[in-house]
Amino acid sequence: MHAADPNVDTRCYAAEPAGHAHDFHQVVLGGDGGTELEVDGHLHRVDAGAGLVIPAGTRHDYRGLDAANRQLVVDLPAASVALPASLFRRPRAFAIDAALRRRVQPLLGLAGERVSRPRHWLLATRFADDLAQRLHAASAAADARRFPVDRIDAWLRRHAGEAPSLQLMAERFGYGPRRFHDLFVDAFGEPPHRYLVRLRLDAALALLDDRTRSLGDIALDTGFADQSAFTRRFTQRFGLPPGHWRRAAGATMRR
Repeated sequence: MHAADPNVDTRCYAAEPAGHAHDFHQVVLGGDGGTELEVDGHLHRVDAGAGLVIPAGTRHDYRGLDAANRQLVVDLPAASVALPASLFRRPRAFAIDAALRRRVQPLLGLAGERVSRPRHWLLATRFADDLAQRLHAASAAADARRFPVDRIDAWLRRHAGEAPSLQLMAERFGYGPRRFHDLFVDAFGEPPHRYLVRLRLDAALALLDDRTRSLGDIALDTGFADQSAFTRRFTQRFGLPPGHWRRAAGATMRR
C-alpha cells in the first residue's frame, strides 16, 4: 500500500480504553456490537445504526463495549478518494440506514484477510459515494446562503463524465467563474478541474472491475478524450497503467 492509498478493514476494539491521532481521515462504520469514542469532548457510540467521521489529526479515545464488537474502518488520506475537504473539518456522526448496512455487513469478516490494493481503492470509492450522500443530507438544512457544497458535489458526481467547464459549473450555481473557483477551492480543498479528474478516475475503478469493458470505452465513459489521455492521468494518480491495475486486481482475486 502507498501512503496516499485508502484502507478498508475490520477492527475489534478492546474494553481497555486507548487513544491516538493520525494524519489521515477515518470513518468508523458500525458493524457488530458497540464501540464508544470520545472526540473533542463529545462521546459517540458507534454500532449497527451509527457511524462517525474522525478528521485527520484529531485525538480520539475509544473502547469496545462488547467483547465481540467488530466495526468497519475506512482510512482516507486527504489525497485518496474524491470527497470535499469541508466534510472533514469537524467530527461528524451519521446514521447507517438499511442501504449502507447492506454494504457494510458483508465486509465485517475482513480482519486479517489480505486485500489487494485495487480492492481497497474500489471499496473506498464506493464508501465515498455513500458518505457524501449521507453527510450532505445531514447538512442540507444549513443556511441556504452558504456555498452549496452538497448540491455541487452531488451534481459533479452525476456529470463528472461530461467534464463540465468552469464557466458551466459557475453559471449552473449562480456564480461568476473567479468567485466560484475561489469558494470551490476553500470547500473542496483543490480547484474544480483537479477534483473532477479525481472523481472521473474514482469512477473508472468501478468500470475496470467489469472485465468485459474495454479501456477505450472506460476512457470515453469517464470523460477523457481518448484511451491515451485516460492512461496518462490514471498512471499519474495510481502509479500503474489501467491495464496493469486490472491485471493486479485479477491476480489477487485468483490467489
